[in-house]
Amino acid sequence: MIIVGDKGTVLSCRQRSPKPACVALERAGGDPARLPSRTDAVCTMEYNPVRVSALGVWGGRPVRYERTFSNSCQMQAAMGPLSQF
Repeated sequence: MIIVGDKGTVLSCRQRSPKPACVALERAGGDPARLPSRTDAVCTMEYNPVRVSALGVWGGRPVRYERTFSNSCQMQAAMGPLSQF
């Protein structure tokens, strides 16, 4: 489950799932902290914090991720397709 702010979403990735979020997680070994940040993102310096939490299982091992981003643009740049479903 991925929670952004107070909204929760469940992402289910089966083997070789075509979902962009699943492909991105596959490349990161199931670790959201290892997702590559977009270097071409242009974000304002606005401080409007967005908290992201992810809790689940990847490849049989538990995954827990928590991070607070300065704003939604920063979150989208760091989380890529994981922030878009």
